[in-house]
Amino acid sequence: MDKKLKVIFVGTPDMALVCLSNLIEAKFDIAAVIPPLKDNETYSYFKNYVISKKLNLVEFDKTPNEKEYIEKLKEIKADIGVVCSYNVKLSKDFLNTTKMGYINCHPSLLPEYRGAAPYFHIVKNGEKVSGVTLHYMDENFDTGDIIYQESFNLIPNETSGTIFNRTNYMLSDALVKTLKIIEQKGNIEKISQPKNCYKEAIRVNGNFKINFEKDVYETECLIRACNPFYNARTIFRQTSMKIIDARAIIQNHSFAFGEIVQAQDNQLLVAAKNGFLSINILSIGTWGVFSAYDFNYIFSPKTGEKLG
Repeated sequence: MDKKLKVIFVGTPDMALVCLSNLIEAKFDIAAVIPPLKDNETYSYFKNYVISKKLNLVEFDKTPNEKEYIEKLKEIKADIGVVCSYNVKLSKDFLNTTKMGYINCHPSLLPEYRGAAPYFHIVKNGEKVSGVTLHYMDENFDTGDIIYQESFNLIPNETSGTIFNRTNYMLSDALVKTLKIIEQKGNIEKISQPKNCYKEAIRVNGNFKINFEKDVYETECLIRACNPFYNARTIFRQTSMKIIDARAIIQNHSFAFGEIVQAQDNQLLVAAKNGFLSINILSIGTWGVFSAYDFNYIFSPKTGEKLG
């Protein structure tokens, strides 16, 4: 077939910027770009980026599911749509505005970790392998037929941020490969998602209280899962402390959970279940962000003091 696809692009930065840039570089025919909701903090700079690339920005009033807006999209007569990190549920009528439907980019190996926060849950659960998925969209989130998957091994100190960066670029490359196959062949093989039990990636509220009575490795995973999008917090001297980077040391001990057992030079060790949490980077109150060395030098924490 090798027909140049006419594409409608829907997305929210940063995934949307990475993927859209790659599609532009690959010289796809981007017939229309649909921005985030106007109250989204990324709306203005995404809009400015689209305009700077001289693309057709097609704006809606309150929601892309508006009847008049859907009719406007149908008039474009696009072949296919692409969705990147969009947090609005798109209606069946919307998904029928292109000839071949819409492809969604999801940063997990579906059906595992369907939902709004896959990065967080993958790291928090201590997964060793994850990946990316492209799938056709239906009326539910992340349940449509799969057309592409690629896996990768998580590194020992993985954070939500490192997975976020890696999967954005993996998805942008996968998108180019997939659309080129569709251009050449006119279609692409797809498989239905299994309907058995799977791990969910439900939306999180962003603030987590560290519980030193929990297993120390679980606590490390929570802290890495929060970095950099969410907050893993405790209390030091009646002031809120956010732990940004820490490592678990597995070791039996008899210290009280939450007790500072070492605070010298670049070592800040706190007792937890099954070991110690070695804190490397933290922020406290409104004073700023500190390495363990700077925190020890400025605040002089004492062994025996407790967090939490």
